Amino acid sequence: MPHIQKNPHLISGFRKSWTETQIKLGLLVFLFKRYKNPLTFFKVLKGIAAFKSRFTIGQKIPKLAMVDGKVYMNCNVSGFPSPFFFNPMEMEARKTLNLPNTLLEQQSAVQIAFTKKCPLNCEHCFEGDILNQKETLTLEDLQKIISKLQSAGIPMIQFAGGEPMNRLADLLILLKTAKKTSDFAIYTSGYKLTQENARALKEAGLTSVLLSIDHYLPDKHNAFRRNDKVFAWAMEAAKSAVDAKLVLTFIVCVTREFCTRENLLNYMKFANENGAAFVEFLEPRSVGNYKGKDVMLRPFELDILDDFFLEVNTKKEHKDLPILVYPGYQQRTIGCAGGGSKYLYIDTDGYINACPYCRNKKTHILDDTHEQSIAEMRQEGCEIVDKLA
Repeated sequence: MPHIQKNPHLISGFRKSWTETQIKLGLLVFLFKRYKNPLTFFKVLKGIAAFKSRFTIGQKIPKLAMVDGKVYMNCNVSGFPSPFFFNPMEMEARKTLNLPNTLLEQQSAVQIAFTKKCPLNCEHCFEGDILNQKETLTLEDLQKIISKLQSAGIPMIQFAGGEPMNRLADLLILLKTAKKTSDFAIYTSGYKLTQENARALKEAGLTSVLLSIDHYLPDKHNAFRRNDKVFAWAMEAAKSAVDAKLVLTFIVCVTREFCTRENLLNYMKFANENGAAFVEFLEPRSVGNYKGKDVMLRPFELDILDDFFLEVNTKKEHKDLPILVYPGYQQRTIGCAGGGSKYLYIDTDGYINACPYCRNKKTHILDDTHEQSIAEMRQEGCEIVDKLA
């Protein structure tokens, strides 16, 4: 097998084991400060252990990402150490003890589609039908939304769109005025993510960049994104993110055409060579520009993805490749984290949805009825999982 370049953002072996020990000790201290009664303390530990077992996927991944002094297990969760890293565990503890615990407080991550503007019109865009319409969320609205989410203790807040870099000035204000009680990430095509802008975002409080690159070959990516400059943007953005010490994730929409083991492995190597700590696989869905089209992966293609996901995350020969995140595998094996279970999507008008694909629009996030909306989404479940069942 050809030599794979060592990834400077990954830790494994003793270093990983020691880091996990620090996290476990940190959790014990965190909980003991809150629940000093021994019986209560052990009841809480038992509840958290049950929670973790429900959301653990198969074999243990023998690597972690470390960027700018913080450790990350997943590109969609906050890093350790931080004062809010254990927030999800605190929510599980409160649930175990039947203490007051709102549904909004139980979310580990919230994605906000905070702009309709985008210079692209990508083949798979799930917001294709509203792109470049008039904005409805003002800067003041967005500040209120961030404040509400942070008051609920949300540890990871993600900005999407559209293209978030189209509202760079607003994004910088939001990051600077937000409390330092959440990690922040942006989903981007790489548009305008220069070294200067990446440094400004990092200084303002940004943690992560989730960079959409749908092929390792420039021409293929440009065709998919319908723009002959977008691969160059993405390459500049990747370097800028790494130089600014932002956590870098490459995101690829795995189409039927792309879904071969050779393509998947080549993509992982490509992401590794460009400094990504994580890669996230997304499956095409029949929404947005794909609405009404037969694009969902077939069973044999899902088998390819499932097998590759487990292989690249657990086999010794792949230890230097980025950590692979694949929500579709989780949906089918242990249940969907969306729909108000652990994740919410706020659309470009400010309304709560289960995720970018399940468009079951509910109340506006700033309305007082958000708890009822989250409860309804949990009751309705994930329509994608239901279709695949």
